Amino acid sequence: MIVLQALLMFGVRAADIRVYPLDERSVYTIRLSREEPTTCAFPAPLKAIVGANVSMEAADDPGILLSHAPGAEYFSLRLLKEGAAGALNVMLRGKVYALAFVPADEPDRAVIFLDEPLAGERPRPPEPRTLQSLLERTKQHCREVPAMPGMAPALESAAPGTVTPYRNFTATIEHIVRFEAEDALVFRIRLENSTDRAVPYDPAGLAVRLDREFFPAALVEASGAIPARGTGRVYLVVTGSPGGGRANLPVRGHYHVMVPHP
Repeated sequence: MIVLQALLMFGVRAADIRVYPLDERSVYTIRLSREEPTTCAFPAPLKAIVGANVSMEAADDPGILLSHAPGAEYFSLRLLKEGAAGALNVMLRGKVYALAFVPADEPDRAVIFLDEPLAGERPRPPEPRTLQSLLERTKQHCREVPAMPGMAPALESAAPGTVTPYRNFTATIEHIVRFEAEDALVFRIRLENSTDRAVPYDPAGLAVRLDREFFPAALVEASGAIPARGTGRVYLVVTGSPGGGRANLPVRGHYHVMVPHP
């Protein structure tokens, strides 16, 4: 956490910082770019690093350049080749942690790994009042306009505009906000009805899909019907994974909305 505070003091936005608990069963995907470095910090000195398409020597012509001092608990990376991908296996305290690197226009400036393994007792899900607070904070975040050029919001967010078409209506993801501590995403969705009749739907069955995995809503604010030739707005909160524990869902994932309707 000291590393995290130092990064914020040096001007790295909170939205550019990722925080993960250590888990040797997971593969962590980290976004890199050619313009900005990415620093990965661990809770203890690293024993060994083994990479693919990653090197500390630019003369090796790697896709990704690594900067690391032996015995340090952190390293930094930067793309050398446009569109390059790579991977590292990091040895720490007798365990191996797998990292995958992908190119991105908006990289992760810092990735902090906390000494909080996912194994063991599952964390308690956030209480309903906490989820409601996240929903209200998202509404406020969507209304806010930076007071001065260059001022950036503290929350990580995205406005994908992804459309999921249905027979009589469409569901558009207007905004996504991530709350790191609660491991929650809040979605603002616009439903548009193209027919002359109101379209009912089941708010309790709303969910989002990422690739082949479905995440049911933990909290929903929705009317249950889209007016004829009109629009409706839905807010839904997704937190954790369906099997329990953290999901670490990315705010820029390619999500689709599941709207159960007759």
